[in-house]
Amino acid sequence: MRSQLLSRRNLSRLLAGVGLVCLWSLLIYSGNHFLHNRIIDGPQPQSIADMSANTVDDPSTAALPILPDAEVVSPSTALLAVAAAPVTGVSADQPGLLAQVPTSTPTSVDGSSEFTARTDERNLGWFASGSENRAIGDSFLYAGYYDSQAFISLIRFDLTRVPRGAEIREVALHLTGLDTERLSSTDATWTVQLIADNDESFVRLDFQTVFNLPASISLLPTLRNGDLGEGVTNIWLLGPTERAWIADQLLAGKSSILVRVIGPTGGDASLFSWDSGVGTLAGDHQPELHLRLGPAPATPPPLPTPRFIVATSTSTPANVLTVAAHIQVANQETATAAANPQEIIRVITPTPVAANVETAQAAAYLLGLPAIVESTPTPASPATQIAQALYATAVAMTTGTFTPVPPDAVTPIVIVPTPQPENAVTAVAQNAAATAERLIGTPTPLPYNAVMATLTPTPLLIAATATPENLATASFQVALATAIAQTTGTATPLPANATVVVPTATPNLEGTPVPLLLFLDQVTPTVQPTATPAPNAVPQSLFGKILFWSDRNGSDQLFALDPVSGRLAQVTETWPFALAEAGERISPLEPWLSLVVRDDLQRIPQVYVFDSQYNVDRAQVTSWPAQSYDPVWSPAGDRVAFVSVETGNDEIYTARPDGTEIRQLTQNGWEWDKHPTWSPDGAQIVFWSNRDSGRRQLWIMNVDGSNVRPLLSSPYNDWNPVWVK
Repeated sequence: MRSQLLSRRNLSRLLAGVGLVCLWSLLIYSGNHFLHNRIIDGPQPQSIADMSANTVDDPSTAALPILPDAEVVSPSTALLAVAAAPVTGVSADQPGLLAQVPTSTPTSVDGSSEFTARTDERNLGWFASGSENRAIGDSFLYAGYYDSQAFISLIRFDLTRVPRGAEIREVALHLTGLDTERLSSTDATWTVQLIADNDESFVRLDFQTVFNLPASISLLPTLRNGDLGEGVTNIWLLGPTERAWIADQLLAGKSSILVRVIGPTGGDASLFSWDSGVGTLAGDHQPELHLRLGPAPATPPPLPTPRFIVATSTSTPANVLTVAAHIQVANQETATAAANPQEIIRVITPTPVAANVETAQAAAYLLGLPAIVESTPTPASPATQIAQALYATAVAMTTGTFTPVPPDAVTPIVIVPTPQPENAVTAVAQNAAATAERLIGTPTPLPYNAVMATLTPTPLLIAATATPENLATASFQVALATAIAQTTGTATPLPANATVVVPTATPNLEGTPVPLLLFLDQVTPTVQPTATPAPNAVPQSLFGKILFWSDRNGSDQLFALDPVSGRLAQVTETWPFALAEAGERISPLEPWLSLVVRDDLQRIPQVYVFDSQYNVDRAQVTSWPAQSYDPVWSPAGDRVAFVSVETGNDEIYTARPDGTEIRQLTQNGWEWDKHPTWSPDGAQIVFWSNRDSGRRQLWIMNVDGSNVRPLLSSPYNDWNPVWVK
């Protein structure tokens, strides 16, 4: 019995031990499985499409803010830093890897949506510190150091599709390598930075300006040589700090951001290029900014309203109390500015009453007020009515039909200013009347459609003092003036509208020669030869030749170059050049259209298309804050070539006749290119430049600015070519 009891006890203990072992094994397995899932499903690098909304709401899975002084403080933070770092070494030829980043995704269940922000050829390019100062819309986005020049690239991403106030949940930046030909084996560093956009045109930028743009955020980590390669895509997953910065830019009213790529700026030559996606040598991988957004707010947040300060001329304080009041106001403004360093403060001056109807119309348009339109008087006669109808037809054919008058338009109110008081009594009376009206109440402000008329002063004619006839008269006049100054004060100065009339002296007939009569029948006239008028057409022998001026014979003379044989000939008459040069500005399609250079409203020479049929400008080709000149038509009449100093140098551009599709063909440092002329087939452009030799020489290039080469190299000065067509 005892032995059976012991056996049962041993069996129970054995079973309990086995149970404990099984339970312990189960706990260990569950813990390992939990930890394994925690690591695998936790802060791992994810694609922008696979990341859920938890990455924003859950701090444990959010991307680490990318700051220059960020520190790794824990293993979990280190994993987050890996998730936020750029994904480098991804080949663009592996669609399986790039498929993780979508280009367009419909709105998800949680209201989020995705799209890809890109750019165009006008908003990307590289800038160099040397003579080749920039290339806008080039196939390559260079960054680095090569041939004693530093290169940086700039990209503008359009974010107009991002609703203001929408949550930016994820952002990924993609740059794909294109060229490693100049990449050195020496290890170097490349940095990508986010910059606030000031909406400056890339055509007006240079290396120093782009280099000095303040960087708002530098994306970390930086790239090394091993991260770069042809077809290799570098991907940055932006953290919450970067996303918040982009959201702040949109809230402030910006519609785009800039991305700058900076490489080594010295040391061993090392230059790398990313793919711009544009140009003839580009690949298929344009820079992209992938965004995943939350739902747009029902009401977009208002744009920040700047505080305005009306600045007027401060008069001299009349007493100590006024000085103390001015100091107190200045201290309050300083304290307000210190408490709100981000507040936008704009200083404005009071708007005076418009001096003419055009100024009043512009002010009303800017303020969103009803238009100010001058009333058209009823024609006084049938002839006037017919003339007005013809004028309206001419405007409709040249610039379009008249804009209809808005239904709420108002007519201008012309205010005649108070005339200048004729004497002191009138001035005192006017001042008393104004003071009395002020005591009654505040005067009514002038309406916005008021126009202040300028009075034309009536000229005051004053006869000049006659010259004294003798010494006694002169002495008397001096004594009289002295007595008046001592008794009544100095003489009152003449008013502004005074005109001194000097009497015409009586002519002195003494010494005048006596006229002689020469009868025509006694004089043999000298026959003057009749000048032969110059022809009105260029001789056929000059067609296909390039006329130009040269000093090769010791003086400025006209020469002709046969581009087929290369032979030179001196032209004995200069009138063919004038005809050929004038013909360059006449449209080959519509001979009543011509290119003219005329000052705009800012007195800057600009290129216009003039319609001689109706004596109006058909279009304004250039409108830059720098002069443009030397315009010529293409043989097909679809484009115009001209010269402009918009970049600081004389460079050659082409554009459509309506001023669109402007392309810069030449880019120089200190050199200048001038006087373009098209080839008869429209495939090439000849111009003169002082590049290389410093002398004026003839050069030729393709119509897209490529294959620039000397046309005629000589030890002389050659300039102003015209290819006769």
